Amino acid sequence: MINSTGNMLQHMNRIKYFPFLLLLLLSVVLHAQDRNHISGKVVNAASGAPIPNASVFISSTSKGTMTDQTGSFSISNIPAGTYDLIISSIGYTTVVYSFTSDKLPLQLKVEMGAKTTELDVVTVEPFEVNGWEKWGKYFLDNFIGTTEASKNCTIKNYKTIHFRYSKKNNTLTAIADEPLIIENNALGYRVQYQLEDFVSDFKEHTVFFLGYTLFEDMAKNRRRVPKRWQDGRKNAYLGSMMHFIRSLYAGYIAEEGFETRRLFKEPNYEKQRVKQIAEHNARERMAVSRGQKVILSMTNVMGDSSEYYRRIMAQPDVKDILATWTLNADSLVTVTSDSTKMLFFNDYLYVSYKKGREEYAYLQSQGEASRKPWYPRSTVYLRGGNPITIEKNGFYFPPQELFNYGYWGWSEKISHMLPLDFKYEP
Repeated sequence: MINSTGNMLQHMNRIKYFPFLLLLLLSVVLHAQDRNHISGKVVNAASGAPIPNASVFISSTSKGTMTDQTGSFSISNIPAGTYDLIISSIGYTTVVYSFTSDKLPLQLKVEMGAKTTELDVVTVEPFEVNGWEKWGKYFLDNFIGTTEASKNCTIKNYKTIHFRYSKKNNTLTAIADEPLIIENNALGYRVQYQLEDFVSDFKEHTVFFLGYTLFEDMAKNRRRVPKRWQDGRKNAYLGSMMHFIRSLYAGYIAEEGFETRRLFKEPNYEKQRVKQIAEHNARERMAVSRGQKVILSMTNVMGDSSEYYRRIMAQPDVKDILATWTLNADSLVTVTSDSTKMLFFNDYLYVSYKKGREEYAYLQSQGEASRKPWYPRSTVYLRGGNPITIEKNGFYFPPQELFNYGYWGWSEKISHMLPLDFKYEP
């Protein structure tokens, strides 16, 4: 009886404290959820008046909202990582607030100043009249891209884009009066893009654009993502820069299909030699034509033919030397004392994605439509030679420091862009 009574009391105690345990666990979960949020108020810096309908979003994610009539906002369920909070409103200068998730929750007061009119318009090239008719296709090709997915991308408010061409610098810049609204029906995202920079340098053959992006999943009100969007997102992700950075962070670049080698650049010494000979011959011919007495030197002492000269002069001024050994993540990524992961390398990285194939549209863009697709190959380098921070979700900072060309130079456009909170499921 004693044992029976003891067992009964223990059972009653378990019943008594079980609801309390549930409440305790629920409290812990709610507290954790409560931590992962940002709230605040957006006001006019001069008057202190609230700014309603301002756009507040975490760049490159699907997390965003609008301020209410009191200027208040709240964003919850923010995943781990480093982000930029973007606050923008027509007529005001965009505010960027950088934060890390370990600093959450945050309560902010954001003061926005009125955007000043450009004063240098009269001293520099004016905006192009009928700019979209002249530069629209070029902008779309270099901003949206020429991928297969780009055929299903539309900028809804393209008329907000203005172009300015500088004859002096041979550059084209584009600005937008308001965030661009882009519908990507290939991946199933509606994208709000706050364009900060778009510069095409025709002399250097480079295009650079930078902005802040808010993604809206067009399948959010559906029971499941349509298969065509699932396939589109998968194709955009595999072999992408996001995939590569995530693989670097995890330490498994080879396992994920990336073969990474160092690429060195060295002057084309043979071209320099041939060029010197050609210049020397040109000077001698000029001297003869002016009636000067000169002794013509024998410049082809090595038996070089005219055809050989033409072939060498057609080569690039710099030759690529590809290392024979492959690199692993540990040789590229270091961990700081606060557990931040940094990517650093000298010279260039030559990255091949061995589990993929080039799009046919890429071959067409390179004038190589007749050859078979191969592994996508890209070259990356650090523009300023400084380390960059990388995150688990594929984010890297500062973004303008990592420059790429080759396949990524072609594919890493808006038509293939995915939010940082995108989860790849094989």
